[in-house]
Amino acid sequence: MNMKHPMLQLAVWGILTSLISYKVLASNDDKSLEVAVGWNKPPYVNSADDSGFELDMIRQIFARMGYKFKPVYVPYGRSLSMLQNSRVDGALTLSENAAVPPVQLTDSYIQYQNVAVSLQSKHLDIKQPKDLGRYAIAAYQTAAKNLGEQYAYAVKQAPLYVELPDQTKQVAMLLNGHVSVLIIDVNIFNNLQAVLEPGTNRQPITIHHIFAPSDYHVGFLNPNLAQDFNQALKAYQTSLAHQELVHKYNIFADEDV
Repeated sequence: MNMKHPMLQLAVWGILTSLISYKVLASNDDKSLEVAVGWNKPPYVNSADDSGFELDMIRQIFARMGYKFKPVYVPYGRSLSMLQNSRVDGALTLSENAAVPPVQLTDSYIQYQNVAVSLQSKHLDIKQPKDLGRYAIAAYQTAAKNLGEQYAYAVKQAPLYVELPDQTKQVAMLLNGHVSVLIIDVNIFNNLQAVLEPGTNRQPITIHHIFAPSDYHVGFLNPNLAQDFNQALKAYQTSLAHQELVHKYNIFADEDV
C-alpha cells in the first residue's frame, strides 16, 4: 500500500521540474531590453512599423548579445532623463555629453551628418556656424548642446531659434517660409522633404556643410550591458549584414562625408 506514495511523489516532482525548466527556458527566450528611441526620423527610425536603419542595426546587435530589442518612442530630448530615472534599460542616439553617472555610454555605433539647409531662392551665405546668427532657425532637440560653442553662441543671436521634437514639423517650417534655416541630419531632411514635397513639386534647396559628423552612443545603466554591446558592435560592423543594411537604406553620409 505504501508503495504508491513514493511513486506519486516522484511523478509530482517530475511535473514540477518540467514546469520550472520550461519557465527558465521561456524567460531566456523572452530576454528583452526596453530602450528609449527618439520619435520618427526616417531613414533612421520609422516608429509606425519599428523599422529604419538605426532600429534594424540595434536589433541585430542586441540579438548578438542575446536580447530582444523593445523600442519605447519618446521625444528625443526625454531619452536621457528616462534612462537616468530607470524608466528604460537603455537609450539610443546619446551624445558624449550624456556620459554622466549613472549612465554608461557605449562606443559610437552611428554617425549623423548634421547640416544647415536653406531654400536656394533665399541665396543665403552660410560658411560656418557663426554665420547662423542672422537667420530664423529651426533645429532638432539638443542641437545647442551637441554642435559646439560657436553654434551655441550664434543661435543666441538669432532673431528666432526653436528646437523641435517632431522633425517633420521642422522641415515644414522651412518649406513654408516660417524659418530661413534648418539644422538637421542630411539623410533625415532628404527623406522628409520627399514626403512633404513629392514628385516634381520639390523646392530647390542648398545644403551648407558647416558641421563635422556627430558620433552617437547607446546609454545603459548597467556597465556590463555597455561592455557586451561594444563587443557585439565590433563583430557586427565587420559583417555582411551591416553592409546590406547600409545599402538597403542608402546610408552613405555616415561614412563618406
